Amino acid sequence: MRKLLLLGLVQVLFLLAGCGGNSGGGVITSTAGNTGNSGGHAANTVTMTVDNGPNGDAVDTPFITVTVCAPGSTTNCQQIDHVEVDTGSYGFRVMSSVLSPSLASALQQEQVSTNGDSIVECTQFADGFSWGPVKLADVQVAGESASNVPIQVMGDPTYTASSGTTSEIPTPCSSTGPEEDTVAAFGANGIIGIGPFGADCGSLCGTSVSGGTNPGWYYGCPASGWSPTNPCNEIAVTDSGQVTNPAVFFQTDNNGVIIEFPSAPEGASTLTGTLVFGIGTESNNSLGGQTVLTADSSYGDINTDYTTVNGPQQYLPYSYFDTGSNAYYFSDDGIPSLQGCSSYKGYNSTTPDSWFCPASELNRSAANTGQNGTQSTVYFSIGNAYTIFNSYAGTVFNDLGASAGSQLTDCASPTSASQDQSCGFDFGFPFFIGRNVYIAFAGANTAWGNGPYYAY
Repeated sequence: MRKLLLLGLVQVLFLLAGCGGNSGGGVITSTAGNTGNSGGHAANTVTMTVDNGPNGDAVDTPFITVTVCAPGSTTNCQQIDHVEVDTGSYGFRVMSSVLSPSLASALQQEQVSTNGDSIVECTQFADGFSWGPVKLADVQVAGESASNVPIQVMGDPTYTASSGTTSEIPTPCSSTGPEEDTVAAFGANGIIGIGPFGADCGSLCGTSVSGGTNPGWYYGCPASGWSPTNPCNEIAVTDSGQVTNPAVFFQTDNNGVIIEFPSAPEGASTLTGTLVFGIGTESNNSLGGQTVLTADSSYGDINTDYTTVNGPQQYLPYSYFDTGSNAYYFSDDGIPSLQGCSSYKGYNSTTPDSWFCPASELNRSAANTGQNGTQSTVYFSIGNAYTIFNSYAGTVFNDLGASAGSQLTDCASPTSASQDQSCGFDFGFPFFIGRNVYIAFAGANTAWGNGPYYAY
């Protein structure tokens, strides 16, 4: 997940509230047995809507409605609207502020088996972090449901105490970027990560915290009585206890998803698509003539060869497809961005962002290669984000791009996370417009082979 907000144009985007979709942060208390499925849809499908989000400033962001219930209950449930669909992360997360008190108190807290501490997660997104406890909930999407799913409750005030200059949020977490634990900061009421893996961290988070390989996402925190002398401590959590993609727990239709969006004119006010669960499990999710690109079994990445505007070709081994990114993100020093965009209306010199701003729209291409050796060339365009936002009062843009950092000459052996970022091509939401994109989960069996793979 990666997002940019053009700060200088926020007031322009707020004007879209009356133009498409529910722009409020509404959270609907559901009735017993309500699955959140829309009439006329198959049980394994749910409508995705691209609109301006609960804050009125979202662009290229797909949302669905998810029903959350207390474990085992069919009455203590809520429908949570404006849940972002993110194929670049894993697991369901919901803002604490949107949960009703009755549901929030009924969600079961995961605990450290040795001392009873609460398990709390620091989720590290590309543009910030989220801090909140891991709890068990029953999750329903359309006609699909899963029980006792580990989810994260983002921004739960029970775990945000402070004393003087010391915060309950550990410094290794808070130093990773801005905190995004409010609807205003995050831009959604929740997020459902349906990328190619189930658990959000995998085996590394299950390794010893003293071994140097654990990335430090999970902590054990005192259920009460936090203090600087009784802090949260980094812990190891195995896959079964980690925040997990609910779709892998569905009874059927649990081997992957399909993202389906029609074409849309530049600057459309809204766009409606379909999220389909399962690949080859129903009459509506068979693979047709799409090209199958198998992904790395550890990271879910494919290889991309991209020739920059100034000529050098880049080999990018950490590339992926991400509905949670609202633009194409890649490195190309030949396309103006950052200070190079300062002449365009909307540029903010105090907090310069990395939108691409070429003088005229650029037609580009990238050659993707799966681990199976199959290749597919993607053709796309990159427009000037500043002129786009000033020209269209909409939320759907098929040519938004942004810089992932300075381009590198050698990505065969990156030595840092920042280099990993520059050595990948993030095919964000614009890639999905006008396509059906299949994402098979790692280890899952399909008629077209085992996941992880992408097909489009």
